[in-house]
Amino acid sequence: MTHVLEHAKRLAKTFELSDEDVQQCSNAFVGELRLGLKQKTPSMCQIPTFVTQIAGGHEKGISLDVDLGGTNLRVCSVELHGDATSTVLQSQLPVPPSIMACDQAAGLFSFIANRIRDFLKIYHQSWLDAAANDHKAPFLSLGFTFSFPAYQTALDSGILLHWTKGFDILDAVNQDVCKLLQTEIDILKLPVKVAALVNDAVGTVMSRAYSLPPSHVRPTVDAIFGTGTNGVYLQALSEVTKPIEGLSGSPSRSMFMSTEWGVNPGNQMFEKRVSGMFLGEILRLAVLGLCDDGQAQLFRGFATHNSSLPKRWSVDSSIVSVAEADNSKGLPVLSQKISDTFGIPEDFVTTEDAHAVKLIAHGMGTRAARLAGMAVGSVIIQGRLLDTQGATTDTGPGKGGCKVDVAVDGSVVEHYPGFEVHMTKAPKVLDGIGDAGESNIIIGHTKDGSSVGAAIIALLASRDI
Repeated sequence: MTHVLEHAKRLAKTFELSDEDVQQCSNAFVGELRLGLKQKTPSMCQIPTFVTQIAGGHEKGISLDVDLGGTNLRVCSVELHGDATSTVLQSQLPVPPSIMACDQAAGLFSFIANRIRDFLKIYHQSWLDAAANDHKAPFLSLGFTFSFPAYQTALDSGILLHWTKGFDILDAVNQDVCKLLQTEIDILKLPVKVAALVNDAVGTVMSRAYSLPPSHVRPTVDAIFGTGTNGVYLQALSEVTKPIEGLSGSPSRSMFMSTEWGVNPGNQMFEKRVSGMFLGEILRLAVLGLCDDGQAQLFRGFATHNSSLPKRWSVDSSIVSVAEADNSKGLPVLSQKISDTFGIPEDFVTTEDAHAVKLIAHGMGTRAARLAGMAVGSVIIQGRLLDTQGATTDTGPGKGGCKVDVAVDGSVVEHYPGFEVHMTKAPKVLDGIGDAGESNIIIGHTKDGSSVGAAIIALLASRDI
């Protein structure tokens, strides 16, 4: 073994998580989850979603979703056919920079309302015609997928705490974003009612719930592992002791809680180890460290100051997936990716260099997947979801005994080879799950389901179906 591979192997080993490490992480994770049910905490916020129903696959009707997730706005309609199938129509367009940083909240929400009107003119003109001729005509329920920090006080109410992702509209902060949108919708006299404020994780779990056969156990956990990460799970409200403003009804009910499990102390230390936004940067730092080690001789001593390696955030996470996927002799695909990504001339990237990067990337990716599985297992333990006496919803527990269905989505799950396999195996090393419990956990990839799920939640909220 060459010097570079010896050094890379030692470096990769630092990313390893033993079964005992996974258990210790889970102990801390569950502790933070429980703390978040008792009080406001900077780590596991445990934000109530006010979603207490799970789709059964038999629902019928049509509703809308508006997804403001960043610089793009998506408007879609979802028609449920009552047989676990649906028809989705959608449009997407960028939000102009002038709207993202305008002076008044009305600028953004008027823009959104006008895009809803444009969408209805193209796909659902009959609803506009009916509303024009009869002020008592039926309205379309709308789910608002709003991917910014908001304090939710009801299913259809959320107070904006602060903007992220380049938005800067001071006038909207501390206001109810659902009311702001509804005001602009009403000005245009559209037959639309904002019925639910939904985050992408709870939307995804609802989308999977509807698409499954009625005989299948209903999903009670959703985990997003993409650019960022978050998880929601079904929690018995009898165990939530912190006050929840706007909550009504029996405390024996259950509700999906949004964990916000990025874990803030130390600045999102869990998220930094598992999400796509950070994996490329971690690899860059690891490779740069190996380059600076004169004994390793990575890239045959190429002067790193002439490359992109010293530049923060210059490496995206796609190289981690390429490294895991390329198993060909000589690693030509990975070698080319290294040259392109790091700015290293091809002549300086040897096969051993590519193997060294592959070893490090594999260590990082495996750690991320095992931590992801730890998080999923931890919310299953906290929610007692493998226990038949654990949480149920207003519509009752799904069939299938103690089985737990977990919806997952995100670019890391989708594009990193083997991520889901390592993630699925991790929970069985946890006390309270083990081999028997792990065999009852079903993982299902639900791609781009948040908008469909938000529309379903809006329909469930506004109609007796």
